[in-house]
Amino acid sequence: MRKIALIISAMFATVALAQWGNSVAEPLLINTENEFYYSFDVQGTPEGNTWFYMDCAPDAHYVQLYDSTGVALLGDELMLVSNYPDRLTGYVNNNLFVDREGNAIVVVSDLRHAPANTDYGTYTAYKISQTGEMLWGEEGLSLDGGNGTHINACMGITQLSDDSYVFTWTHCDDEEVLFSIDIQRVSADGKLFWDTADTRLTDPEGKVTYFWPYIVDAGMGQCILVYTRGSNNDLYARKIDFDGTPVWSEDTRIYRGGFLNTPLWGVLDVEPSGDGGVIVTWYDDRYNTSIESIYMSYVKPNGELAFADGEQGLKLTYADYRALSTTCTYDPHSDSFIAFWRESTPGQGDYRVVAQSVSKDGELRWGEEGLVVEDFAEHVSYGDLSLQSAHEGEIAAFFMRRNQLDYGNVDVCMQIINTDNGSFRWEESPILTNTQKPTEKNEIQVTNMLPNGSWIYVWDDRGTESNPDFKQLYINRANYDGTVGNPDDAAIESVQVSADNVLRLVSLTDDKALFATNVDTESQATLAIYNIDGACVATPFSGRLQAGEQLIECALNVPAGIYLATLTTLYDVKTIKLIIK
Repeated sequence: MRKIALIISAMFATVALAQWGNSVAEPLLINTENEFYYSFDVQGTPEGNTWFYMDCAPDAHYVQLYDSTGVALLGDELMLVSNYPDRLTGYVNNNLFVDREGNAIVVVSDLRHAPANTDYGTYTAYKISQTGEMLWGEEGLSLDGGNGTHINACMGITQLSDDSYVFTWTHCDDEEVLFSIDIQRVSADGKLFWDTADTRLTDPEGKVTYFWPYIVDAGMGQCILVYTRGSNNDLYARKIDFDGTPVWSEDTRIYRGGFLNTPLWGVLDVEPSGDGGVIVTWYDDRYNTSIESIYMSYVKPNGELAFADGEQGLKLTYADYRALSTTCTYDPHSDSFIAFWRESTPGQGDYRVVAQSVSKDGELRWGEEGLVVEDFAEHVSYGDLSLQSAHEGEIAAFFMRRNQLDYGNVDVCMQIINTDNGSFRWEESPILTNTQKPTEKNEIQVTNMLPNGSWIYVWDDRGTESNPDFKQLYINRANYDGTVGNPDDAAIESVQVSADNVLRLVSLTDDKALFATNVDTESQATLAIYNIDGACVATPFSGRLQAGEQLIECALNVPAGIYLATLTTLYDVKTIKLIIK
């Protein structure tokens, strides 16, 4: 029997954070100065590392992995993943997905399998470990067996409870054929489970188009596909079993009004509802009033529409302003859904950003007009909204604020909102970029840096003068106290853990450790072990935990020393200190 001394603080557990040494004036430049890129993404790992992806059109795809201190773990330069020729067509995709073990899944579309004199593209997926190992081979995995199509677009990715992955995308065989949706399931070791010809959503008569697929994990080896059908882009949801067959007797129609020809990638947001269902937010002007409104729909795990508004969706906006650019998320503390959007006056002269909390039965918890995060101000506009989890009972809202109508002077800002009462942590939103040297910024990507209670954000910076060839990407860390970069000792915080929300070590032998915890909501979870320097030395458990009291049995396999055991779910972080002798 191994000897242990176990220290559990029922009220507080302190996690020591390493130092960045950065400030708002010293963000990390990712790409070489003036190097052209097309798109980028950033996603966190359960251990607190951060994956970065960059597509340098037309044919080069790169990744980098940063630890919690900002150190690049894959070398001084970005790691090249793929550089096959592409068709130079910018179809929207989710190119980066980070799984429960912290591996990066990178999906690229290129012409490597194109027949002669054609521009038929295929999707290839790469699985990359945190040490840079290509787990599905140097050439990746062809998701459609090398059968190229005229158009590949709208890639979506999720991971199921058995650690397999589901990919979905829109394809078109040639210019005259309507669009269809392909779906593929891949095992953790890279085996293709499905024939896309069998799982494809398509009209055999060639009269109905299928487009804009989104995919979320629904638990129990199932997933939910949200997509549009027909020339009006009516919204539907389909629950798919582990064998690729539909679970519900018929697909659920979410919204029957449609969107006509509006590109929906910037109109919809589709997120898991926390209970095996899905939430969808969007905006539309269904009555042709030139005043768009925000709507939400909640599809239960059984396919029923939860809100009384049915296929019309629950209306979230009641002020006489145009409502645009919505995003949403599930908040387990309040068991409600949070939506975040921007509003403008009818002439789009003034802007503000607004949030709303919606109960599962459709109650608008923050009043009919919602919570004004930033109000109208002269010559100020907003964009690039992101919602990220914060401490329990809080949500972090990130956004860009343009401080003048002409080029430049754009800030990246954040605000933390109490999800119980809608109160703000700060009277004024902290600014995460350099106000002494304002520049033009066009996009932000944000991810949680669990389990450290911080976030990583990346933005596209165009400098101070309009120059299409000048594109730089900067990355930095935002902390819970509103500072950026590595916090100093004064900013290192304690993570509060309530007495009924702790992680407990029940027993430890030479072979097995047994932990116990209480889980409020079913969730993916990762148990990570950190040494006193803050480095992750083991990840003995990664899987799905059901709601209620749960036992986690795993092999600890760490030498004698002082450690922090941290259990991270989608909704909270629980930490205990271990002294192993």
